[in-house]
Amino acid sequence: MFTGIAGSIEPKIHLPVNNSPSPTLGKSPRGAWLLLWNVGQRKTLYLCALVLGFCALVLVIYLLQIWGDRKGQISGYPPPFGDFFALWSYAKIAIAHPVTELYNFSTLHARQVALGMNPSRQNPFPYPPTFIVLLWPLGLLPYEVAYLVWTVGTLALFVWAVAATCSRLPLCVLGVILAPASAATIVYGQSGFFAAALIAAGIRIAGSRPILGGILLGILSYKPQLGFLVPIALFSAGFWPALRAACATVAGLAAFATLAFGWAVWPAWISMLPAYAEIFDTWPVQKFTPTIIGNLQLVGLTLPMAKDIQALAAVVVAILVWGCFRRKPTRLAAAALLVGTFLATPHAFLYDLPMVMAAVALFIQARLEGSATFNLAEILILVLAVVFPALMLVDGLNAPVSSVPLVLLFGLILWHEKRLGRLTCANAITPRVGNISSPCSVQITAVSQ
Repeated sequence: MFTGIAGSIEPKIHLPVNNSPSPTLGKSPRGAWLLLWNVGQRKTLYLCALVLGFCALVLVIYLLQIWGDRKGQISGYPPPFGDFFALWSYAKIAIAHPVTELYNFSTLHARQVALGMNPSRQNPFPYPPTFIVLLWPLGLLPYEVAYLVWTVGTLALFVWAVAATCSRLPLCVLGVILAPASAATIVYGQSGFFAAALIAAGIRIAGSRPILGGILLGILSYKPQLGFLVPIALFSAGFWPALRAACATVAGLAAFATLAFGWAVWPAWISMLPAYAEIFDTWPVQKFTPTIIGNLQLVGLTLPMAKDIQALAAVVVAILVWGCFRRKPTRLAAAALLVGTFLATPHAFLYDLPMVMAAVALFIQARLEGSATFNLAEILILVLAVVFPALMLVDGLNAPVSSVPLVLLFGLILWHEKRLGRLTCANAITPRVGNISSPCSVQITAVSQ
């Protein structure tokens, strides 16, 4: 009976039959097992364990270096903790002296030496006065306590931002903690975790919680070179409440700094910037700068030529990020902004790279929401993006090792974001949102007409 029913409803479709042997039944080509990587496969787990093990080794090495610096500190000088002494000294000086002194190179140097800095070091203060508002509490703490509070606190904030807005996968959360970029930020004692937490969380919640997202992005104005793509993204996505909240936060911080430190801090900061730029251009720090201009100088290009190429790259990246957020502010769009920042800005350092680790977490989460299989190219690019900061820390390796991984990662993100945009348009049901036509609505209207 069931056979008869099945036969009566079977569609009369005749497909050509190929009786030749299927190539998939034969022996697989040598190396074919490397081409596709599924999340649940043993080889994928082994690779993840290998990468995390390498990251943990790098972290342990530099934690031992910090401990060695502390044990071997010279009498009368505090342990350096990378750049953290500079951050702590800014706060201490701001508490005891006029903040305008931070923008006078000779006065600042004398104050820092009086606090215990080695006289041979130089730690100018190129930040806007609003950064002192954020650093002020550190000046109330002893040096080593302040380092622990700052490093552990900003790392915890960064991990929270990744878990809450990027990916809750244990692999991603553990990865951003152990990554060489995190090790560098811990060693330098810099603000990389803080900046990454602000921009990653801020851009991800700008649509759903615009006031909080805007406040986080506004606080990032203490490092304007890391946030100049943010207004482009917010404007392109139509996140007007978040944009207004960010502008209000910047204005509020500026007003507070003016009331606390006096109006004179602003012309002091602005007049110092050209001199700082001249000094920075003479420092041999290009190997620690994950920027196009720094990498081009490492391969021998002159500074004027490198600046021109950097400016062109900034325009191109800004246009591409605009397009990502114009289509849809997805995880991939946020990842493109985070990685694109380092291709567009002329001023960034190794300790700012936790932003890229947040982008890797966003990319992995976005890919897993569509497919559990990665191809070999994706695997290689992701591994390279995670480990290249370790190469930047190698003594004697003055090679441009940052731009290539960043360009590859940026291109990979853009390719998947564009592909996702095409799939979204193909399956769009509600092409209009309010009175604004999306790119999908334009395509659907054109077809219907």
